[in-house]
Amino acid sequence: MYEEDVDLASHCFTNRETVILQSLGVQSDDGMTLNSIICAPIQTSKTCYGTIIIINKTDGSDYNKDDQEMLEMLLSFVAVAIENSILMKERLERQKIEQEMLIAKQIQETILPQDIDCIEGAEIGAVYFPARDVGGDFYDVVKLEGNKFVIIMGDVSNKGVPAALVMSATSAIIKSTLKQNNDISIAELAETTNVLLSNEIIKEREMFVTLFFCKFDFDEMKITFCNAGHLPGLFYDNTEHKIIELAVGGPIIGQFPEIKYKQGEQPFKKGDRLFLFTDGLTEAADDTGQLFGRERAEQVFSIEYHLPPKEFCLKVKEWIDNFTEGCAEDMVDDFTILQVKAV
Repeated sequence: MYEEDVDLASHCFTNRETVILQSLGVQSDDGMTLNSIICAPIQTSKTCYGTIIIINKTDGSDYNKDDQEMLEMLLSFVAVAIENSILMKERLERQKIEQEMLIAKQIQETILPQDIDCIEGAEIGAVYFPARDVGGDFYDVVKLEGNKFVIIMGDVSNKGVPAALVMSATSAIIKSTLKQNNDISIAELAETTNVLLSNEIIKEREMFVTLFFCKFDFDEMKITFCNAGHLPGLFYDNTEHKIIELAVGGPIIGQFPEIKYKQGEQPFKKGDRLFLFTDGLTEAADDTGQLFGRERAEQVFSIEYHLPPKEFCLKVKEWIDNFTEGCAEDMVDDFTILQVKAV
């Protein structure tokens, strides 16, 4: 020990100073004599990366001031090399993350529908608002035979490429299932998606998908829906001027293949609207940490429902921007909003 309870290397590292011990004459158990020791920190002006201990000069003399200056100069080059290596590693990691985010963004842009104005009898607005990281939000509008179409909104519990790949697989499963069976019930669609994702796609316990399925039938003027672990949809009855929560369904998708899902029904008429959103909206926080929450989402819907769906989506973004003004960027996640109006 150099000091009480502190060894020489720890002392040099903590105090960032070189120590020279001279004329020791200490005999080790194996017969080696320790005459002189020099211990120096490997450091830059900001960081100490370690220490080096050198024992005994070859000529048997003690280490001196000249030796100290030479060693400190050499170690300064070593410290700079270490620092550059760390900076290069960090830069490569950033480049890797940026590349992954670019790939994830491209996958997401491919999945999100480009044209949702082709549904007769309905006016649809949908907007995805990305945060710094590419999340797992997605939505789709699938036209069926006859006067029917299906709306899907989902959120994968991850970010980046893994979320984008699961998002892509989920979208493909849903579209393929609907193409094979246009008449499949919404509950069966949820169950089929869940089984395939659970058994074939998602292998990690912490990854899952929340989904809201909704089929519009203009012949029977009703919607059937299934909320699979997602935030409940909000339905606006234009005659009674009230909001109805669409919560019937089941748990998350992708973890429990044996789960059976329920579906709910809601009659609709011209002027009625459906509002769907992901949890990035309700979890947006102000500068005090207070969440936007579901009640505010419902408040927005009740106040701004009269706007055309596309304008409504942009208005919701204004509410979020005003609510989160002044807060840190990481307090606002990506979120997706969608509104359907029967016309």
